[in-house]
Amino acid sequence: MITTVTLNPMLDKTIDVASLERGRIHRASRMQMVAGGKGINVARQLHRLGILVQATGFLGGETGQVIRTLLDTEGVFHDFIDTGVRTREGVTYREPDGTVTAVFEPAERVPLEAVHALSKKFHDLFQRGSWIVCSGSSTGYEADDLYYEAILTAHKCGVMSVLDSYGNAFSLALKAVPSLVKPNKHEYEETFGVQLASDQDFLTALHHLLSLGVQYAVLSDGANGCYAAVRGHYWKITPPSVVAANPVGSGDAMVAGILYGFQQGWKFERCLVFGTAAGAANAQKWEVANSQLQEILELEPRVTVKRLR
Repeated sequence: MITTVTLNPMLDKTIDVASLERGRIHRASRMQMVAGGKGINVARQLHRLGILVQATGFLGGETGQVIRTLLDTEGVFHDFIDTGVRTREGVTYREPDGTVTAVFEPAERVPLEAVHALSKKFHDLFQRGSWIVCSGSSTGYEADDLYYEAILTAHKCGVMSVLDSYGNAFSLALKAVPSLVKPNKHEYEETFGVQLASDQDFLTALHHLLSLGVQYAVLSDGANGCYAAVRGHYWKITPPSVVAANPVGSGDAMVAGILYGFQQGWKFERCLVFGTAAGAANAQKWEVANSQLQEILELEPRVTVKRLR
């Protein structure tokens, strides 16, 4: 069992309009809703790949109930803490020419009672697992140390951990020494106050993450691919060129792909290649973190691997 932790989920709506003009009333031709948030995206993609997974974190209000219903419909197991505070929504307006305009609501602060309840739940959720994934932003300072606590609890349960976050929640969680970290280029630069421009810059950053005790380090750079390392081995992985329909969630699909590989007993390099193909498969369709195994396998031979050290 893999458990994903999402502190700041979102009900993600896509509204199709003929055109979007400021100051005008628009009639939508279609509206779709999906449960959103980075950890939920990881859970969905793992579920699509046939991996047993459960999603946890915070949900609240009517929006939270809609997300639960959507996850039930998809068949994704979940066990969220009810915060009593309405979960945020995000709306993406999509025009026929492919132009998209997105508006995301701010997160509501989560009560301390809910923070403590989720912290207590970690041990029971993680005991029978193989990996946990701490993914996405925090709702505020009250919850900032929950990824740190989740990773420490995972260690005590003998469970591997993934950290894919940013800001204070990321900085705090690094101190718990996750098994695998996957910040993107911008998140690493913001956290450590450096610029990553060359292969050598990325190598230095990967070495720094490994020096913290992290076993697997991945630094993603959007369509440029990713740099990754495990002790003594460094790679640059370049994804295949695809026609991008919606790159949102490609990093989450990548995490899911890497974990799928670990579940198959693959070596890290093969996990990286499959994860990169999963990210590319995600980008070429509108539905987020919803690729079938065959779609990923078809792209995998087009992934380029360069050994850097």
